[in-house]
Amino acid sequence: MVSQVNDLRSAAAGASRQQQVIARPATKTAAVPDNKQPDPLRLSQTLTPEHTRQHSLIQRAQHKVAASRVAEASLNDIGKNLARLSKRVEFAIRAGSASPKITGEIEQLASRMEQRLQQATYKDQPVLSRQLKPVFHGEPRTSFQIKGLDTKRSSPRDETVIFNLARGGANAVPVKLAANATPEQQAMQFRQALNEHGIGVSLNKQRQLVFSANEADWQHLSQKMRVVGQGDRFPAGQPNRVKLDTTEARFEPQTWQIGNDHLRQTLVHTQQMMTQIKSSIQELRTHNQDVMQRIDTINQRNRYLSDKVLDSAEADLSRILPSGDNFSSAFQNLKVQANVHRQTVVSLLSR
Repeated sequence: MVSQVNDLRSAAAGASRQQQVIARPATKTAAVPDNKQPDPLRLSQTLTPEHTRQHSLIQRAQHKVAASRVAEASLNDIGKNLARLSKRVEFAIRAGSASPKITGEIEQLASRMEQRLQQATYKDQPVLSRQLKPVFHGEPRTSFQIKGLDTKRSSPRDETVIFNLARGGANAVPVKLAANATPEQQAMQFRQALNEHGIGVSLNKQRQLVFSANEADWQHLSQKMRVVGQGDRFPAGQPNRVKLDTTEARFEPQTWQIGNDHLRQTLVHTQQMMTQIKSSIQELRTHNQDVMQRIDTINQRNRYLSDKVLDSAEADLSRILPSGDNFSSAFQNLKVQANVHRQTVVSLLSR
């Protein structure tokens, strides 16, 4: 009997030791190394706050790069059509006038470019302004300057400039400028007065005021804005029409005229726009490089993307790219531009 009890105790002790041995591996494997964690792009509720923030940043970067690619593709297409239109106009200038055939071709190209600009959207948001500038956030805006408003010219006395926006209701918008105010101080006063009316204010490299407005406001302001001064920058008395000059030419191909007296002016418009396109494409590429380098800094701290996920992302992207676009080419170009890792490029390009 005593022997049986001892045998039972030995068996129980053995079972207990066996349970402990079985439990240890489970405890040991619970902490999975960082480089074996699941891809954060596929995680949802299981993300920690830090991972969620990284996930959000990566998603935002994906949208920025995707929108930039739409903008660049649109600019390239418009640029090709501008080159064709330029050749037609040059031919008409050499001939002395535009034949009915050339006129029809020019009108067709203008319509095609206008349509391409209207279609330059990402997630139903425009990615190009009428000045063929990239729209990185918000709505397209037109930048302009107010003729006669020289911020570098100092005034010996305080001055109040009153802008009439002609919108109905409270039209008068006073801007108080202190004597001998610096361009930065003047910009701050204009910003405080005009921002609530949807008019942006900044200084350019020459420290001159640059204003901006959305499309609807620009059309109104360019025709209706008036100003009253105190005899220094602007005359006193009755409101006077103020002249607004855009910082870059606006892209309105269907308003370009092709009569004999306007062919050279239309040629100037096409050349201006082609120059603007080159500048905007460079701006887009610089922007993309900055975005990718910032995200690469985050990814350097935590690498989650496995080869299997990368291959899947590449396959997904190759299916969603526009017809004729090649993922391998786009992938290599972006990688070379930003000098970043393959994992980062795929995480930015994939959705």
